[in-house]
Amino acid sequence: MPLPSPLFDRVLEIVEGSGQVRAVYSVSPVRPCYVIVVPAGETRGLRAIGGRLVAVNVVSPPPGSGDHSHATAAWPAEEDAPDLAVLILTEHAGLFPHLPQLGSLAADSAGLEEEQLRERLHEILRFLRDDLLPHAAEEERSVYPAVEKVIRAIGGATRTMAIDHRFIGGMVEELEGLESSPLSEPERERVRRLLYGLETLLEVHFTKENEAYVPLLNRLSAAERRELHSRLTGGEHGDQEEG
Repeated sequence: MPLPSPLFDRVLEIVEGSGQVRAVYSVSPVRPCYVIVVPAGETRGLRAIGGRLVAVNVVSPPPGSGDHSHATAAWPAEEDAPDLAVLILTEHAGLFPHLPQLGSLAADSAGLEEEQLRERLHEILRFLRDDLLPHAAEEERSVYPAVEKVIRAIGGATRTMAIDHRFIGGMVEELEGLESSPLSEPERERVRRLLYGLETLLEVHFTKENEAYVPLLNRLSAAERRELHSRLTGGEHGDQEEG
């Protein structure tokens, strides 16, 4: 796509989304709150990456009909870069098969001899200590800061909480199914594991809300806080569905 070099100054403020700006010969990433100034006569361009990009564009003096008629430069070809999603999903795929062993040992622990219990516990701890915890530590060092840059640009920070709700709802639904069926020992064990799992998941979920999200609500404007308070307490907006 040809890029213009019009004879007017241009100031861009990024409002929403993420993308790239071409100013003269360099291409740079942009995110909300970035301000870019390109002098008159210099090649410039703006494009979105991964969704919508919203920017305020201020030009001086106001452009005329012929200001974009001599565009000759073009966006440079995208550089090759590794697919990070494939890398991380592959690593997660290697960790997931170990997770059922946790519930399996919890179910079997009461009936195991001490030596058997120690042996299986040792294997699980080896996985947790040598594989899972280093994986978590590296995510906090490198993956999460990178993801946070994108979330700041495109939103979606609370989607992880909605995923928690999906799992909680599925576990409650499974418990409801067990309630209406004969409760033989395998079903009783499944009930125990679901209850233990719900206890842990709900404790983590509420802790995340209390520590990461609730403190942010008082940063809303007074009008936004009043509207949300009314909705949560069943006031004027409390019984209205989201549009």
